[in-house]
Amino acid sequence: MSLENTEYVPTLAIRASEMRGLEYLPQASQSRMSPCFLLAPWGSSHSIEAAIRRIETAFPHGQYFLDIDRDYTFSNIEAPAQVELLRLMDPAHAFANWCDFISEHPRAMPCLQLRDQSLGEVKAQIERYRKVGRTFALRIFRDRDPINLDEAISALTAEGAADFIIILEGGWARDALQLPAWFHGLIDNALSEINASVPVVASCTTIPKAFSPYVDRCEVRFTNRTLLSQIQAQTNNRKIIYGDWASTRPRETRGGGGRQIPARIDYPVDNAWWIYRNPEQNWSFSDAAKRLVGHEDVWDGTTGQWGEQMISETAVNENLGIDSPQKNVAVRVNLHLHRQTFYGTDLPAIGDFDDDWEDT
Repeated sequence: MSLENTEYVPTLAIRASEMRGLEYLPQASQSRMSPCFLLAPWGSSHSIEAAIRRIETAFPHGQYFLDIDRDYTFSNIEAPAQVELLRLMDPAHAFANWCDFISEHPRAMPCLQLRDQSLGEVKAQIERYRKVGRTFALRIFRDRDPINLDEAISALTAEGAADFIIILEGGWARDALQLPAWFHGLIDNALSEINASVPVVASCTTIPKAFSPYVDRCEVRFTNRTLLSQIQAQTNNRKIIYGDWASTRPRETRGGGGRQIPARIDYPVDNAWWIYRNPEQNWSFSDAAKRLVGHEDVWDGTTGQWGEQMISETAVNENLGIDSPQKNVAVRVNLHLHRQTFYGTDLPAIGDFDDDWEDT
């Protein structure tokens, strides 16, 4: 399996902020992760291939996991890219359309598609992945529709192979420490017969769904790393890999209502996000950035990352840096990915990054 150096499996929807935040990470950071991308149409493109091109522009080296974004909302089922995505979701003939698509993209490591699949169909799908030499993933999402998990486990234990990975996706929770029982229940019971050499990714996200409670400067802590430690402590015979949603969350079906979002700067540190916003005083992005960089107990400024450069420039003039909520999220994603990739180690010095980002 080609994941020996993977320290981190972030889940990334194909949205502009996530792709931009990832794209501006240096190769030194990207080489330590194996992202799981959720396939959906990219922008107004007429082809689902545009999404793959965007992924491979943002993540130009190495393999990545690929799943179908089941939270994507179809707005026009006659649009070509949406028609293509529906074809990939067709379970007929052991998800033949999906398997054909995967075979055309050699860097993609597929997630098993299990809906409406018999044991024989799951085995057929696995055989197709092995035929083209792909590592693949069994991805289990908490509180989602049944995915024929029994059939998948039967297929995966039949030969005792270890050419795949398990991604346990907790999705969004208010607190990651609400989830240990779910992870332990699967690892200790349903998945116990799977080859112990198969690693497990433990993933979830706790990014706030609303930021109105946060005024001035606020620390929003997350306990994902504590969750990981708890799972590792009770799982002695299997490698557990850290995963999260890169400081975002799954798509939601409800609309945004078109209201204006107050200016805000989010700054990730190892186990928290610092939120700077004050709509009561009508803070601009520049106001928020100035306060952030002025707080030496929070601001680092030495990571050498695009995200910190953008915040520094915003503190001078937001027209040079962050001037929209989308750019704020891109910056947050960039810095969160970098810190989680090197979590538990000393962050590399600026001079260690020889592929400096270019502002285009």
